[in-house]
Amino acid sequence: MKFRFAILSSMMAAFASLSTGAMAQGPCPLCGSQVLVKDVDKNIRETVESLGLVRSQALSVGQMNNYEIVGSGTMVDLEAEKLGAPVQVNRYLFNAHQQFWASRQDVTGPNTPRTIRVVKGNRAWDETWVEEKTKTGSIQKLKTAPADKAVDLRSTLIWLQPHMFISHVAFANAKKCLTPEVKTCETKHSIAQENGRTVFTVDINGKTYKGVQDEKKRIASVETKVTLPSGGGTKTLVAKYAGWRIGESDSPDLKNFAAMGDKSLDKFHNGVFWPELVSYELDGQKVLDIRVAEGWNNPYTIFPEPELLAQAQ
Repeated sequence: MKFRFAILSSMMAAFASLSTGAMAQGPCPLCGSQVLVKDVDKNIRETVESLGLVRSQALSVGQMNNYEIVGSGTMVDLEAEKLGAPVQVNRYLFNAHQQFWASRQDVTGPNTPRTIRVVKGNRAWDETWVEEKTKTGSIQKLKTAPADKAVDLRSTLIWLQPHMFISHVAFANAKKCLTPEVKTCETKHSIAQENGRTVFTVDINGKTYKGVQDEKKRIASVETKVTLPSGGGTKTLVAKYAGWRIGESDSPDLKNFAAMGDKSLDKFHNGVFWPELVSYELDGQKVLDIRVAEGWNNPYTIFPEPELLAQAQ
């Protein structure tokens, strides 16, 4: 099991209290609200099944709520005062939790320091690890700084993630809220055919997100409108995904996960498909170009608010 961001016992207790309150139907009572695929449109079912999101004998979506990709490539800092040229990044990590509506982007480049950006609900902040001297040596502490201007952008990036996007469509179609608690929601969405491809739309936080299927019924792209922290009006941000696979090839032997080896994209080896290539375009300008090396579903991750973090340390 892969553990991320284990901080202090008080945080663990806080996270546990959130989870234990998220009782739901099915064999995973702590997974939160779930949707049976028999209750959704066949086009949605084809997509979630093609991505490997349908879990257990209950055939439900919602038991996987946390997704993480790790890779390398180039990116433009969309939170900069002025957009510059793409820069090299040695390690690009994006982790998003669909029930908590939260994400953490952790980026390191050869010429740039480690940058950690978080959003949760309507709050955004930056995280920085610093070394502090003690009487017996030194310790690593996590500091935070508010980043309220980035809430819109960071929240938008959550739902551009393909697994998160189609899960939201499935929940909207089944008239359920995508939250830890089991609740009814009326969410505007649509399913249509364009140029021989199935197109999904869903409204999230007042924005319409549009996703297009590829020929294998997976997500080829997701797009929406976004406002950058530096201003400049509303722009179109399109996320594109290609090279979907779980093992070393596009046609893995699902009966022999051990044969996938270290080159497997699906690091938990449980049948989730991940895009090998991820790119973003902002009004037609490429601002992200990442080759994914690792895909993790439901890695242990928490998103403690700055106040809780400070109290725990």
